[in-house]
Amino acid sequence: MNYLLDGGTIWTNNGKLIENGRVLVENGKIVKVGGSEEIGNLSEDKGETIDCSQKLVMPGLVNAHTHLYSTLARGLVLPDYSPENLSELLTGLWWKLDRKLNREATRISARVGAVELLKNGVTTVFDHHSSPNYTEGSLQLIEEEVVEKIGLRSSLCYEVTDRNGEAEAQQGIRENLDWLSTVSNRDDDLTAGQFGLHASFTLSSGTLEEVSSYLEDLDTGIHIHLAEGREDQDDSLNQYGNRVVTRLDNHGLIDEHAILAHGIHLSEPEKDLLGDRDPFLVHNPRSNMNNGAGVADVEGLLDRGLSLGLGTDGLGFSMIDEFRSTLLLQKIYHGSPSIMGLEDVGRMLFEENYELAEDAFGIKLGKLSPGYRADITVIDYPSPTPITEDNFLGHLFFGTSGSNYEVETVFVDGEPVLRDSELVNLDKPDVYREARKISEHLWEKIRGK
Repeated sequence: MNYLLDGGTIWTNNGKLIENGRVLVENGKIVKVGGSEEIGNLSEDKGETIDCSQKLVMPGLVNAHTHLYSTLARGLVLPDYSPENLSELLTGLWWKLDRKLNREATRISARVGAVELLKNGVTTVFDHHSSPNYTEGSLQLIEEEVVEKIGLRSSLCYEVTDRNGEAEAQQGIRENLDWLSTVSNRDDDLTAGQFGLHASFTLSSGTLEEVSSYLEDLDTGIHIHLAEGREDQDDSLNQYGNRVVTRLDNHGLIDEHAILAHGIHLSEPEKDLLGDRDPFLVHNPRSNMNNGAGVADVEGLLDRGLSLGLGTDGLGFSMIDEFRSTLLLQKIYHGSPSIMGLEDVGRMLFEENYELAEDAFGIKLGKLSPGYRADITVIDYPSPTPITEDNFLGHLFFGTSGSNYEVETVFVDGEPVLRDSELVNLDKPDVYREARKISEHLWEKIRGK
């Protein structure tokens, strides 16, 4: 179906801001962007006109690293749980949670996560999944929930780890290979995949070498947690005599297709090596703050020309909040209000994240411009001050929080998946009622009841 988005303030992410503009969508792509004098009316038999008057129209956002299954941990209280570091967080909460995920919990967590991504204007997600007791077919199930039922563009992977033994590591490897085979034989560009790995400190050299051998014939790279906690570096040095980046690189795993989440505890030589290999790093500031993991050297990574994007790491699904937190964290960490600018962080969200998605899906994303896929977010944002191309990022930073804005309409691949703040394909209250029932049973299992 064809659509005309009419009357909004259009931020193209391509050097233009158009007041009272129009976006014409045909066959999943943007074909025209401009004013009413440039784009005529759309007759009913040719498609639908959507009134975007006094709304902000912008490209749909990309979440470059998250864990959809984390949605079922919200509000979970565990007895005698007071972690002192990342290892204790993992063993005391997350590894207990993922081992209890069955088919139904995996399904509903993906559905809820996808709903909340849409409600935050996200149209593309890179998810990193783990459910050791429900591995085979888990990515296919997530795809059915996130892509088919909700409508999100999704790149999925399964977390391979040796922490549960060799047999489960092999199950994770097979799940990645099965999924990558599935998406490689598809004609659509709504699904993609990486080869998921947990982190260096839970992966043996044998597993890393095996994964590396498979990647030689795959048009993708790894998606791994890199130096999120100090234990990752300590383990690599003690067990293998190298720091994490060098260890992974020795196995041929760091290249231009690799997605490396966090990258907090890196030495200067490691940053230089990453600069040579050109992987994609994902900064997750709110998760890092919540876990007490540390502060990434965002400025140093950007100065080396590295591709550095943004993700939520499962701590909520708002990329605008992540954009805001990135700048605030760097300012307080360096003790300077001018250490980074809005343009620096804006580049991470509105350039680097889209380049990652374009590489993964093989299509043009991230601009409201002819020829680009129509992944579009329409926001109800009644600004009290003028919006211009020059101050657009400032409006996102200072204006879009709390009740000041609401994501009203979302398009993915030229089709509306959210209309008037309501899901097109599902009923949100029904989804949340089911999620509460499933999470209650899940929590009982985690607590050993």
